Amino acid sequence: MEVSGRKEWDDKHSMSKQGRQRIVLCQPCECDGNTIEADAFCETCNEFLCTPCLKAHRKLAISKNHVIKSKNEMPISREKQKDPCTELCSVHPTEIIKFYCEDHNSVGCGDCIVLSHKTCSVKLVNNVSDNYDACEEFGQTKKKLESLLRRISSYQGIIVDTIKAADEMREKIMKDIHIFRQEINEYLDNAEADLLKRIDQLTSKQVSQLGHIQKEFESMATEMKECQDKINKNTNTINQLFVIAKLAHEKIDACQISTEELASKCEIETFDLVKSQELGKLVTDKLSIGVINEEKRMLHTLNKISLTDVQTTLLEKLNVLSAVRDRTASLISGMAIISYDEILLVDCSNDCLKLITVEKFMITFTLNTNGKPWDITAISSGLFAVTVFTTGEILFINTSNGISKSHSIKVRKDCRGIDYRNGVLVVSFGNPGCVQLLDIKGNIMKELDIDKHCSYPHYIAFCYDDNKSFIVSSSCNNALFEFGPDWKLKDKIKSNDIKYPEQLVVTHDGAVIVCCGDISDRLIMITPHTREVLSITVEGIKRPMCMAISEDQTRMFISDASDRNIKVFGIK
Repeated sequence: MEVSGRKEWDDKHSMSKQGRQRIVLCQPCECDGNTIEADAFCETCNEFLCTPCLKAHRKLAISKNHVIKSKNEMPISREKQKDPCTELCSVHPTEIIKFYCEDHNSVGCGDCIVLSHKTCSVKLVNNVSDNYDACEEFGQTKKKLESLLRRISSYQGIIVDTIKAADEMREKIMKDIHIFRQEINEYLDNAEADLLKRIDQLTSKQVSQLGHIQKEFESMATEMKECQDKINKNTNTINQLFVIAKLAHEKIDACQISTEELASKCEIETFDLVKSQELGKLVTDKLSIGVINEEKRMLHTLNKISLTDVQTTLLEKLNVLSAVRDRTASLISGMAIISYDEILLVDCSNDCLKLITVEKFMITFTLNTNGKPWDITAISSGLFAVTVFTTGEILFINTSNGISKSHSIKVRKDCRGIDYRNGVLVVSFGNPGCVQLLDIKGNIMKELDIDKHCSYPHYIAFCYDDNKSFIVSSSCNNALFEFGPDWKLKDKIKSNDIKYPEQLVVTHDGAVIVCCGDISDRLIMITPHTREVLSITVEGIKRPMCMAISEDQTRMFISDASDRNIKVFGIK
C-alpha cells in the first residue's frame, strides 16, 4: 500500500541513457520503514536526506550550519568511516564524541558543540584525524605522558624513602631519650612518657598524611596508565586514537597541575631532642627533660645523593651544531633539563635556544633570541627564564609544546647569570659588577654594587633553599664570592684548583659545584660548611663551561667549550 506523497522504490538499478544509475534513499525515512528518494546529502553527518527531512535538518540548531550537497552534487553512496569512534563524552555520557573544535583544540559530542562551541570552527573528527598518529602533537602527548608517569613514580619512591627516614628518626630520638633518661632519677618517667607520646603523634600524623598523598599519586598513575594503554591499543584506529589522545592531553595537563600541587605538600617535620641545661632543677622545679624540635623539609630534598664521593661514567656525546641555521660553532653557556629525554640549551654563539632530544641525538626545536643569550633558570615545569646580555632583557620561554617565547622584561644590558627561587629572580651584571633581586614582573627589589669585590660576575646562584644569600663566580678573579642574607660579603673562596670559574650549581645540601674553564677532566666542589675545595672526576672534558644534573641525580650534562659538544655522564 502506498503512502500519500511517497513512492515505493526497490533497491535495484534502473536503466538510463547514460547506463545503470543507483537510486539513493533518504536514510532517516528508511530507518522508519519508509523508502523515499534522497534529494540532498549532509557531508557533516554523512547522511542522505529527502526534502522534508532536509528542511527539518536545517531548522535544528545543532545541524543548521552543516555542509549540504544538492542532488546533482551528492555522492551515489554513503562513505564508510575507516574506524568509527566509540568514545563516549564525559559531559554527556550517552553521546559519542564526533566533533573537533579548531578554536579550542578540543573534541566533544553534538551536545557539547551546541552548548559551548556555537560560534567556533567545528569539524568532524573523521575529516581531521588522517595521519594524526604521525603528527608532532601526538608525539609530544606521548612524551609528556611518559615523562609524567616517570615523575609520579619518582615521587612515590621519595615518599617510601621518607617514611623510612621518619621511622629511623623516631628510633634515633627514642634511643636518645632512653639514654638521657638513665642519667637522671626516677622522677623523669612521666616526662619521658610525654615526650614519647609526642613523637608518636608527630610520626603517625606525618605517615598518615604521606600515605594519603601516596594514594593520590597511585590514583593519578593508574589514570595515566589507562590513557597510555588506550593509546597503545588504538594505534590502528585513527579516529579513536585522535579522540583518546585529545582527551589524554587534557587529563595530562590536569594531572601535571595536581602532581605539582601534591608534591608541594610533601613535607616532613624533622625533630630531635634538645637536652635541658638545668638537669639539677628537674626534681625541685619539675622541669621537662627536653622538647621536640620540629622542622619542615620538602620530601624531594631527603633522598638526593651526595656528590662528594660519586663516580661518573661518560655515556655519550651530543653534537649540538645545527647544519641548517648555525653560522658558527656552538658555545653552550647555559642549559636546563625539561624532562628525562629533553634538555634546553643556550647557544650564545648562534643567538638561539635549542631543544635537544637525548635518546635520538636530535635538535627538535630552535628559537632565535634576537641577541646573545647567556644563562637560563627554571621558573616552573614548563617555563624558563633566559638572560640576553646584548639587548638587556630576560626572555620567558614556554616549553609545553616545543619552545616558544612567552614574554620578556627589560633589564640592564650585560645581564649574565640568573637563578630563581620562591618567586624571586637574582641576576648578575657585568661591567660594572652588580647584582639585582627582581620579582617575576621585573621590578627591582634590591640592588648591590659588587664591583669592588669581584670583576665581571658571569654566573650566580641562590645558596641553599632560601632566596636571600647568593654566590657568584668571577673568571677574572679566579674566585667565588658568597654574600649572606644581609648582602654583605660573607666569604671569598679562592684556590689553586679554581681557575676561570664559569657556571655554578648549588646542591640540595648547600654544596657548590663549579665548572672551571681552565681545568680538564674534573669539576670543582665547595663543601657546604667547611668550604673545602674538592674534585669530581669527569674524564673527557677539556674546558667545562656549564652543567645540569637530572632530578633523580643519575645523569649529568656538561658543556665542553673545547669541542662545542654536550657530554652526558652517568652518576653512581
